[in-house]
Amino acid sequence: GHQSVSSESQGVFAASSHVNFEQKIHTYQRIVEAVPESFMAWSYLSYFLARAGRYQEAAHAYVRTLYLKSDAPRIWVNYATVLEQLGYYGEAAENFSRALVVSPYYLKAMYGKSKNLYRLAQYKEALQSYEQAIATRPNAYELWYGKGKVLTKLKQLDEAISSFERAIALNPHAAKVWASLGQALMYQQKDTDAIRAFDKALRISPDDSLSWTYKGFLYKRLERYEEALACFDKAIDIAPQIARSWHHRGLALMNMSRYQEAHDSFECALKFQAYDHKSWLSLGWALEKMGNYAKAIEAYNKSLSIEPDQSFAFYRQARCYALLQNTNSAIEYLRRAISLHPEAYIPRAMNDQVLRAVQNQAVLTGSPATANAS
Repeated sequence: GHQSVSSESQGVFAASSHVNFEQKIHTYQRIVEAVPESFMAWSYLSYFLARAGRYQEAAHAYVRTLYLKSDAPRIWVNYATVLEQLGYYGEAAENFSRALVVSPYYLKAMYGKSKNLYRLAQYKEALQSYEQAIATRPNAYELWYGKGKVLTKLKQLDEAISSFERAIALNPHAAKVWASLGQALMYQQKDTDAIRAFDKALRISPDDSLSWTYKGFLYKRLERYEEALACFDKAIDIAPQIARSWHHRGLALMNMSRYQEAHDSFECALKFQAYDHKSWLSLGWALEKMGNYAKAIEAYNKSLSIEPDQSFAFYRQARCYALLQNTNSAIEYLRRAISLHPEAYIPRAMNDQVLRAVQNQAVLTGSPATANAS
């Protein structure tokens, strides 16, 4: 069967309501004061500090524990896990490696080392680490899962997919593996297969808002907007503070010509992520569709202040100015769009009722020959 490392989200030190950690800590502090050379006492003190979430103190206590006895692999792993909780991923990876020196087949150490190399974006090293681990523990589904995630980052999607499938063959009950398979299939544009994978993930873990968001994104890409909307609503019910779900929900509503609702959805996205240029851009687009051109221009400006040189934003602004009969500004903004992407925006403006009149002047003012002449 599959062996499991402790569930990733809680780490080794899941909080427990049954144990009074402070009391335990107090007891072992008294013992180490009385017997400062006691490895067992330091080991328990370190462990209970970690369980109580006092990671900084736990780290210091583990250093002392390992000073007294450096060949206990479990202590290296626990110390590495504390470093991981503190965000020291490089040091965590090193200490998982130390555990492997003492105990080369220690699954938790292999997984921890590889996972932290992945977190450090050292994907080549992480891949090597996962492959070494798999050579010794080919039935540990977490290792195949981790390898798949690394391969996804390295854009080796076929290999990533077969790695996730291997993990699923070993353990079909891990939602995160199905969800990662769904993402890899999504990047390959295999949308219906990806939806099937997310469905499996959601059957196991129905409260995973990210899987609902991805599934909605896929339905949107398939132009199945009602189904997309239902998925985004579900994601938002679970985690209302995730800007991305609100943003994609707004885009689905735009496609359904429900502009006011889309507008409100983009406003929610911006409440949770005020510096997202895409949500400002989309908000501008909704306002423009609602005929509120002055407000749309403000939103486009906000987007451009975060991410300058967006030809699409300049183009939309040009349209808004033209509709407000401000020809000079319309020419100026269309010129900016054309100077960034002439191949896209010259033909587009010529076919655009609103901009056709403005287009000739914008092309003229935008071309190098006229600039030299003037």
